Amino acid sequence: MYNIVAISAEEANKFGCPYCGYRSFFSHISDGSTTVCDCADEKCDRTYLVLAKQVAVSTIRVGNSYPRLQAHPRNGTPSHGTPDRRPEKGEFFISRGIGRDTTPGCFVCGGENGLHNNISGFVPCKAAGERVVKMFPHGARLDYREGEPDRVQVKIGACNTHLHKLKALHQITTTSGVITSEDIHMAKKAKAGRCPAN
Repeated sequence: MYNIVAISAEEANKFGCPYCGYRSFFSHISDGSTTVCDCADEKCDRTYLVLAKQVAVSTIRVGNSYPRLQAHPRNGTPSHGTPDRRPEKGEFFISRGIGRDTTPGCFVCGGENGLHNNISGFVPCKAAGERVVKMFPHGARLDYREGEPDRVQVKIGACNTHLHKLKALHQITTTSGVITSEDIHMAKKAKAGRCPAN
């Protein structure tokens, strides 16, 4: 096994992954003093340790050793996230399928804020998500969390009466991986039992 870098939580927040600088990571192991992190950038995907404040040696063994705190290899180079990418038309949007969540009404008829049928779609970044929400006069909200800045989603809701139109929107966007104003308009015109994409 290769040597795993152990960096401080403070430097991880400033400079990101010690190998590539990406700010987001996945972690399945932590004991409060040491967190085992896998870089969330698919091109990097390397493992490193983040040590809590005033911890100098990992409390989690890696191979035959407990890695010691070291200076961040990218010290001085700010971390980065997912770039704001756009297709030729619309916005990238990867729907996770139909579920239930709190949304600001129905994307078709408005309605009231509350628990609705919804699709939740991943977008590249916060700015892209904000642009998607602007495509809807009502029924859509941004799901952005400071702790997961590169896992941004847009939630789009529908009442029970318009669930078939939400299903149509899911089908349309799943086919292309993109959402446009025209897609939303097409989904709103969908008849029950038929997908307008066919």
